[in-house]
Amino acid sequence: MKGFFNKRRLQLLELIARNESMAVKDLSDLLNVTEATIRTDLDVLEENGKIVRFHGGARLIENRHKQEFDYQNRKKLNFHKKLAIGAVAAEFVNSNESIMLDASTTSFAMVQSLRNRDDLRFVTVIPFGIWSAVELLGYEHFNILLSGGYLHHSSDSITGVTNVDFFEGLHVQKAFLGAWGVSVKEGFSDRHLQDVELKKMMIKKAKEVVVMVDGSKFSQSGVVSYAEINNVSKIITDKSAPMAVIDNIRSLGVEVIVANNK
Repeated sequence: MKGFFNKRRLQLLELIARNESMAVKDLSDLLNVTEATIRTDLDVLEENGKIVRFHGGARLIENRHKQEFDYQNRKKLNFHKKLAIGAVAAEFVNSNESIMLDASTTSFAMVQSLRNRDDLRFVTVIPFGIWSAVELLGYEHFNILLSGGYLHHSSDSITGVTNVDFFEGLHVQKAFLGAWGVSVKEGFSDRHLQDVELKKMMIKKAKEVVVMVDGSKFSQSGVVSYAEINNVSKIITDKSAPMAVIDNIRSLGVEVIVANNK
């Protein structure tokens, strides 16, 4: 259906995915649209097999659809901005380096540019997102190193206690991370505790840490912080990021690069 994946319907899916079920009134208040508009959107989502309606609200059909939203649908949200950010990030990768990528959708966007870098040779990529690993298959100038662990179904990331052993003796030049939220006070935050612990280990092992976030991440906060603002080397964002916050971050000595997305 034309317009199925518009921003508001993706936001609806996100809210329902977070809470497993939501009332029409609550969705209307959160998204600042009429209840009639919410009901129309929910009808479309139900027709496309994403949710089940009940009196006064909606819920996801099953956990598989929650997982689908958490990556495949989330990947579509602001993806043109993420592609621009990822293209800038990919330029910081050099031949003979080892880099780590988290499981964020911005890291996935970075891979789209990274795999087109024909000038690179002998780059070892350590992706903690299963889809980024798949995207790099068949590109001989990249050596793909996967960690052991559990596949986290909500974020499609590889996490778990075995990752602690994996990091021992690892020498990595750069780590590229996304974030669910960014603020000067709270730093970088995420929603999933497993991913937060993984990001902390990535930061410890990398000589340089690059965080990639679109402008929407400056107005929200995750559950747990994984790093303070001045714990990273660079932040790459897009033109929708609030300039006042960017200036504040730069005053702390952190480089902020604004991608020229259209």
